[in-house]
Amino acid sequence: MAVRVGKGIYDDHISLELSPGHWTDTFVLKIAHDRMLPPWDYAEAIKTTIRPLLTGRRGASLWLPVESPGRWFRQEFEYALGALGLPVAVTDGMDKQPIFRDFLTPPVTYRTQCRGGVPDEHPVASKLTGHAARALLSMTRLVVAYTGEVASACLTSEPTSREALWELKKLGYVERHSDNVKIDDHLAKVRRRSDRLNPRPNDAPRPYWSIRRSGVSAALRLWGVPPTEKFTYRNERNRLADGDHRRKSRQWPIWIKKALPHADIYAGWSEVGIPRIRAYPDGLAWGKMDGVETLFWMEVETGKTSREYLVEKMSLRWRRAIRYANRIAKVRLVFTFLGMPWVRESARMVFCDIPKDSAVIISDWRGFGHLPYPKWGELVP
Repeated sequence: MAVRVGKGIYDDHISLELSPGHWTDTFVLKIAHDRMLPPWDYAEAIKTTIRPLLTGRRGASLWLPVESPGRWFRQEFEYALGALGLPVAVTDGMDKQPIFRDFLTPPVTYRTQCRGGVPDEHPVASKLTGHAARALLSMTRLVVAYTGEVASACLTSEPTSREALWELKKLGYVERHSDNVKIDDHLAKVRRRSDRLNPRPNDAPRPYWSIRRSGVSAALRLWGVPPTEKFTYRNERNRLADGDHRRKSRQWPIWIKKALPHADIYAGWSEVGIPRIRAYPDGLAWGKMDGVETLFWMEVETGKTSREYLVEKMSLRWRRAIRYANRIAKVRLVFTFLGMPWVRESARMVFCDIPKDSAVIISDWRGFGHLPYPKWGELVP
């Protein structure tokens, strides 16, 4: 049953007996890997839930059970939480209650069991169907998007996402536009970059969707963000204008799923920020390949840069990617570079001494859904 403390709503309350006669005052917030946020941004959302407990329930603690098919998401989520000023326990799901060592800092205990918060209802958006809820969360991150981009973020088919978006429209959470003339009006003029796709004369306008204020509010409640708190981490890290770069980045999760059907893709995001290494992949997907947890890192270049700058930039991103995957996260890495022919040829010199737990793919940026089979320790053109 949902409980409220001040403006914060939590999934449940439990008083844990950590030792005989010593009880905690613990609130529960469930975390799931398919909530459309990368783990670092999800951690920032959870930080906003701390203030109501600090001001309205001193001595309380927080239990965050993480539903995740692998260890990487939970590992990065827990790291990103940092020092919260409140005892927090992060566990794998809710099958087992936290014990003392699960708390990042020692919790306050009491001689008797603690009562729960004020009973409350779960957010209205929690009654949405699963597909509609994920579409709402993805739209809140993307702000404006084509149906295919929402489908990619949700790892579903376009018909499924279209049905979910129409469900959201009926509730007033999203709006549908008949053409893409004003698709970038949400961006400041200085951010409307010159890499916008130049439509060919015969190209017809494409309808797209935009999130409404009511939709943003509903999505924030699903992430647990109290209405009084700001959450600035919900958007893509690089907010690009509509064009080749943005479309390829947003296609990445479903692209890798179609190209490598033997791999299990758990989640994926466009324009991600990895705070540990100050890196910003154009696309990042997470899953399992050959039975091993793997990150699928993508960089795309549209060719609107010099050869020297391209090589320098890609060399830096490649070094950061292998450092993060092999040394920090300790997962396998499939690094994919997409570009036109001269761009791909220029990038080849960057990828030397490929670690045995990594693979590099260089492929055509226009070949949506197609990639050569990766080989560990090798570059595959």
